[in-house]
Amino acid sequence: MLDKEQKLQILEKIIASPEFRESKRYQDLLLYLFECTEQGQVPKEITLATQFFGRSGDFDPKEDTSVRVHINSLRKKLEHYYFTSEHQPYQLIIPKGRYQVEFIEWKSRTHTDESAASEHNLQAEKNSRSSKYLANPFFYIASILIFFILGAASVLLFRDPGVKAPDINNPVWIDFLEPNGRPVIVVLGDFYFLFEKEGTIERGRFVRDVMINSSEDYKQRIRKDAEFAKKYIQSDFTFLRPSASWGLSEILPYLGQTPKGYTLKLASQFSIEDARKNNIIYIGSFKNLFALNKLLHIFNLSYELSPAGFSIKDKDTTRFFSPSGFKGGNVEHDYSVVAKARGPEGSTIMLLMGFGDTGVIEAARFVSEQENVKKLFGKSGPSDSPFFTAVVETEGINQSIFKTVIHYTTTK
Repeated sequence: MLDKEQKLQILEKIIASPEFRESKRYQDLLLYLFECTEQGQVPKEITLATQFFGRSGDFDPKEDTSVRVHINSLRKKLEHYYFTSEHQPYQLIIPKGRYQVEFIEWKSRTHTDESAASEHNLQAEKNSRSSKYLANPFFYIASILIFFILGAASVLLFRDPGVKAPDINNPVWIDFLEPNGRPVIVVLGDFYFLFEKEGTIERGRFVRDVMINSSEDYKQRIRKDAEFAKKYIQSDFTFLRPSASWGLSEILPYLGQTPKGYTLKLASQFSIEDARKNNIIYIGSFKNLFALNKLLHIFNLSYELSPAGFSIKDKDTTRFFSPSGFKGGNVEHDYSVVAKARGPEGSTIMLLMGFGDTGVIEAARFVSEQENVKKLFGKSGPSDSPFFTAVVETEGINQSIFKTVIHYTTTK
C-alpha cells in the first residue's frame, strides 16, 4: 500500500515527463483528480465541468462532451508515458467509467510490447490500403452533419455564462476580433475524390488517389496520361477527416468573439474572391488546400507530398522540415504549421496545418492557448498586429497529443 508521499513522487515524475510538461491543462486536470481521490471523492462529470472547466450549472453532458474528451486524452497520455518509460513498480491509471486515479502494480513490459506490436500490424494492414479505397456515400452525409452539429455547439457554448471569454488582446487573434474588422470564414480542408467507372457512368465507385487533391491535379494527370480520364472522372464527393472538427472546436472560444460573426466553408468551395472581402482561417492538411495553394507565396511557404515535407524561406535562408517516419504503428509523428500573413486587399489569412490529424489538431490548439503566445512574442507581446510563422513537431495517437516541440518561430 502506497502512502501519499510515495504517490506524490510518482505524480511529480509523470508531470515532469515530456507528455505533460508542455501542457498545463492536463497537469492541472491530473492533479485535480489526484486530490479528489485522496479526499475520498469521485467527482461526477457535471462536477468536473463546473468546478474544473468553469461551465455553468446548467451544463448538460448530453450536449457537451468536453469532459469525456479531456479525460480520454489524459488516459492516452498516461498510456504513452508508461509505454515509453523504464519499468516502475507502480502505474497510475484512470479507470474507465470513473473520474479518479488508482495506483496499481505495473503490468509486464512484455505484455505491453506484444499489444503494441499487434496494434502496429493492424495499422500497417490499414495503411497498405490507404492510397485508394472505396468511399461510403454515408461519409458525405456525415460531413454535412458536422457543420450543423458544430454550428449548434457553438451557439450553446457562447450562451453559457460560465465559459470564460478569451483575451481579445491576444496578438494572434487581434486581427479577427477588431470591432470594425471583416467577417471571418473558417475553411475546413476536405479530401478530393474521383469516380471510377465500371463500363458506364451509371456504374462505379468513389476512390481516393493521394496524389490527386484538386481539379488542377486531375487535369495535370490526364495531360500526362490520357487513358486515365477514360477510367477516372472528377466527382463532387468530398470527405472531412476528424481533425477538421477537432481543430475547429479548439478555436471556437475566439470565433465566438468575432464582431461580424463567422461562417464555415469547405476548402473545395473556397475561392480567392472569398479572401478579398473576409479574413480567412484554414484548418486542414497540406493535401486539402485547393485554391488556397495560390496564396502560399505570401507565407514564403512551399511543400511536397512525396516525400512529405515543406520549406519556409526566411530572408536568405530556407528551412526544410520533413516528418520522417510519418507513421509508426498507431503513433503519428507530424509537423504543425501555424502561420498568419496579410492577404489580398488587406485581409488576414491564418493557416493551421499539418500532414496528418495530429499536426492539424496541434496547430489549432497552439493558437488557442495563451502560453504559446508568450513563446511567440514574449510576455508583453507586440504593440501592433503581427504576422508570424511557427513550426511545431508533434507526436500523438488519433486526437491525443503526447509531445510537442517548437522548432521554428518568426514574427514580421
